Amino acid sequence: MRVVSFIMGLLAIGFLENRLLAADDNPVGDVGLLVAVPSPLTSDDVTRITKRVDEARGKGTQRPAKIIFDFTPNDKDAQTTSFGPCFDLADYISKLHDVATIGYLRKKVSGHTVLPLLACKDIVMSDGASFGEIVQPGAEPLGPAQANNYQSLLATDRAARMALIRKMYDPSVQVLRGQKNGGEWFVVERERAEAEKQGVVIPDAKPLALPTPAVYSADRARELGLCKAKAQNREELATLYNIATATLRDDPLSDRTPTAFRLTLSGRIDQRMKETVARTLREVVRQKGNLLFLHLECGGGDFSAARALADEIVKYSRAPSGEGVKVVAVIPDRAPDTATVVALGCSEIVMSKRRDFTTAGGDPAPEAEIGDFEEFLKTTKTADAEERAVVELAQMQGYPTLLIQGMFQRNLEIYRVRNKVDRTKRQLMTKQEFDSKRAEWESDGLVKPAGQLLKLNATQAEQLGLVRLVVDTRDPNEVYEKYGVAGKVKEATPAWLDQFAAYLRLEIVTVLLVVIGFLGLLLELKVPGTAVPGIISALCFILVFWAHTQFSGQTVVLAGLLFLLGLVLVLLEVFVFAGFGAAGVFGIMLMLASLGLVTMEQIPQTGDQWLKFGRKTSQYLFSLIAAMIAAFFLARYLPKMPFGKQLALGSPADNESEEGGASLLPGAAFAATLLGAIGVASTVLRPAGTVRIGDQFVDVVTEGGFIPAGTRVQVIEVEGTRIVVKEV
Repeated sequence: MRVVSFIMGLLAIGFLENRLLAADDNPVGDVGLLVAVPSPLTSDDVTRITKRVDEARGKGTQRPAKIIFDFTPNDKDAQTTSFGPCFDLADYISKLHDVATIGYLRKKVSGHTVLPLLACKDIVMSDGASFGEIVQPGAEPLGPAQANNYQSLLATDRAARMALIRKMYDPSVQVLRGQKNGGEWFVVERERAEAEKQGVVIPDAKPLALPTPAVYSADRARELGLCKAKAQNREELATLYNIATATLRDDPLSDRTPTAFRLTLSGRIDQRMKETVARTLREVVRQKGNLLFLHLECGGGDFSAARALADEIVKYSRAPSGEGVKVVAVIPDRAPDTATVVALGCSEIVMSKRRDFTTAGGDPAPEAEIGDFEEFLKTTKTADAEERAVVELAQMQGYPTLLIQGMFQRNLEIYRVRNKVDRTKRQLMTKQEFDSKRAEWESDGLVKPAGQLLKLNATQAEQLGLVRLVVDTRDPNEVYEKYGVAGKVKEATPAWLDQFAAYLRLEIVTVLLVVIGFLGLLLELKVPGTAVPGIISALCFILVFWAHTQFSGQTVVLAGLLFLLGLVLVLLEVFVFAGFGAAGVFGIMLMLASLGLVTMEQIPQTGDQWLKFGRKTSQYLFSLIAAMIAAFFLARYLPKMPFGKQLALGSPADNESEEGGASLLPGAAFAATLLGAIGVASTVLRPAGTVRIGDQFVDVVTEGGFIPAGTRVQVIEVEGTRIVVKEV
């Protein structure tokens, strides 16, 4: 029993050492919150900022450890002349004692916007940033009340540098550098005596050379202790403070009140879906929307279309300030392969724990999953290229690229590790990287073992910083409530033109259009008269191609050329060659193939795709047969109907047939006897039409020219039932 217990103990230790990441509350890096501070700052802006921060701080295990206030979110100078909103925001920031507050700027910050910047515990600047000029050059200094507010708000945390701050709003002060309790201290020259009584030692009475009013660059601010560090971008800022990069993504909403829409994607992802989402985003922007919840209930399909769709979403989310749309991917169940690609292109990802129902066995419903590429990799032949495309997207969006590699590489082993010296620092490493750095890092859990592809449930994805928010149920209203838009989300519907195209793409509608198109073409060829059947035929085929080419961009050119070639062959067979032979057969086959191809998502490659292509082509073959049957009856009875006589040009043949006279010439034997005969064109020959020869009305064609009705013609060639005439 002792041996068994010892073995079980070893197994347990091994399991704990190599456990799968499942229950750790901290992601790779601390959770951060990026807050854009608009310029100029208003009271409404302050209300929105405080509400957002308070909501984030109430998220339990996912509450932010560090809040970054970006004072130049659009890389433009920021300035607010109104004191009230800036004081309110500064007062709020100064009371956030349980989190690290960081003011970040990449451009110049001036006016009263400097006040909330100084209220942050740390200030981080890029090389091109500066702050100061609380009052503009030549303007009067602050009044006593506002000056007292600056000092009372900042005196506690920035007492040592209060003189430097006063120089930004009172050009008259001169600043001396000194020391107090071993630390650097700055005093106003005229208050030197009082400062020395308080223990400040001033070895040099020469005032600092500062502009009037003061403006501090990044290097000058660091030298004076007003700026903690420099970071040229948010990625450097995230590394500097050990923040998960994904939590510092731009918020396209910025300072705008959310106007929310929703769109559900279901089925396979294809070019049609990509175009639909693109047009929906345009429609959302047209309706002044700025927040779109994209519910992903899709997967499979065309990888390139999914990548293009993700790029389209990124384009809209990164539009200029005031125009961007925040797209939130909502995953209630699963987001396999292509759906994962689309989700990575969104501004944020929300997943469900699906606790609102139980399985048939009574167990809680499983959590939503992201990243299952198992089936996709079985069928693709270009996995390396597709992996690179998704890794590139993840890198652009600030997601851990190693997780994406784990979704494609079965033998990749991924660890989450913790720094032995600074245990707040965590990151992901491959097994090879971890083995080479064990002196500095220790294991904090096995994220992905070798031998299987990575897929993450909602909890794991949240822990690893891949998703921004996890909700308990599949109820979308819970998501909307988290974003503060419950009861205000409108359905995103495409424009009427997109709805019309979607209606035309219904299989029954497409088949009906093809039947009518072939019917019109046959009537135009067989029944002389107006061009109405031809116009209707052309319109039907144009609608079919237009509706389907909205998502078949890669096949539309080929399908269109095949259709035109097939039509030319059919026309050559009817008007040039005798009888109906190879040209006509191949022409019909090409037309049917083009219709089948244009309704496919892509050119067939796999066995299943070829079977689908064959089914669609057969479907249109039956449509042609139905059109031929309908054309036979219409050609025979339409001219005898009252409305038919108005649509088709009547000929003497029609009238005489009704009176028991001669009809159109049947048979090739009798046609041979007409060689050299002269007659009169009863209809326009363009180049086909009807000619009266004696008492007979016969179908003829010209050598290629146009001959008006009533013109004398002569039969110059007879081949089977094909009779060729020329004007005489």
